[in-house]
Amino acid sequence: MRLHCFICATVSYPNDPEADRKYHSHYLQAQVAAFEKTEVQLTVIQNGCEFPSLGIPVLRNPIPKSLSYNYLVSDANCVGNYWVFLPEDCRITPKGLEAIRLRDGHACFSLAKDPKCLVCRKGIFDGLAAEVRAACDLNFLGKEISHMLVRAELEKQGFHCITPNWPKVSEHPPLWANEYLEMIPGVHPDANVLRRMPTLDDYNISGYKASAAKIEETYEKIVRFSLARSEADALACRSLISQYGPILTEVPYQPFDKSASSNEPE
Repeated sequence: MRLHCFICATVSYPNDPEADRKYHSHYLQAQVAAFEKTEVQLTVIQNGCEFPSLGIPVLRNPIPKSLSYNYLVSDANCVGNYWVFLPEDCRITPKGLEAIRLRDGHACFSLAKDPKCLVCRKGIFDGLAAEVRAACDLNFLGKEISHMLVRAELEKQGFHCITPNWPKVSEHPPLWANEYLEMIPGVHPDANVLRRMPTLDDYNISGYKASAAKIEETYEKIVRFSLARSEADALACRSLISQYGPILTEVPYQPFDKSASSNEPE
């Protein structure tokens, strides 16, 4: 098994870049320590954020992309034959790495019943329908809803968790852990709340405990409301279209001005 782990960091303090850098740096240092002396290929997904990567290769989304989109990014960029999607605030224990390698040949599984950490064979989303891929690019969908877009494809491949254990091990801060995966101590802000992303809980549906018709109706409300906001953002740019549209296929010519150039190396 050639394992490639994608550590996903999503912007947490969008209005305070310095606080955001410190937040992500804390977790990345813990990840580096956890993977020390392993042969796991690492990549950091900087999802709408930017911070020192400690020499680890980076995939940077200039705006926060949805959870399912980052699953697809992991699958597409994997250089091994298996990839791991790992939230920055969770780390895999030595027993967890051993358990992963023992399951070489399995298509996909999770290290906990809360599917924070996915392990998948490269190419698992090759057959994903075009409309599902398009929906994965809807950045306004919260983590729980976005995850479900690809869950059906994972279920086809026998998706399962490898342990029933996921106990709460701390109240302040609230942390969960098992023998394979543990949340790293620190601040754990709710991404759905921070980015004002909708959840079914906002509509009094907890844990998907509702009829299929009710879930579909609520999902439709969420999409229509969010698309209306996206439409407003797009229409706010209409003056750019009218201003630059006339020169869409041409770039204005400007003669070279020697006096404006500098021969000094940067």
